Amino acid sequence: MNVFKLMTAFFLAFLLSGNAQAAGNPVSEDFSLLLSLCDNMVELATRQDDKGFFEVADAALKLAEAQRRNSSMALDRVRPKLRSAKKSVKSGDYDASLKFIAEAKALMKPTSVSWDGGS
Repeated sequence: MNVFKLMTAFFLAFLLSGNAQAAGNPVSEDFSLLLSLCDNMVELATRQDDKGFFEVADAALKLAEAQRRNSSMALDRVRPKLRSAKKSVKSGDYDASLKFIAEAKALMKPTSVSWDGGS
């Protein structure tokens, strides 16, 4: 009986450590559509097309809001970057908007997780 309890404790500890490692990082989330919208935003910002940029930015923000409802912690950091990019284009600073979009895309890239407990 003691061996069974010990094995159960190790098994649960292993599962919980895996969940703790994955918290807050986009490990298995699919941001492919949002990344393609960000690519379109970069293209429109380089062409300085305000109207097209605002349409794509609004679509990206609505998509991010819909995906965030699934308790995505990564999108809580991405959405402010997209809003800042939209405000930058509104003020005419296209270089800043490109910087904000690049930061948002970097946050959406999946990270490699080491499940062995190392850093």
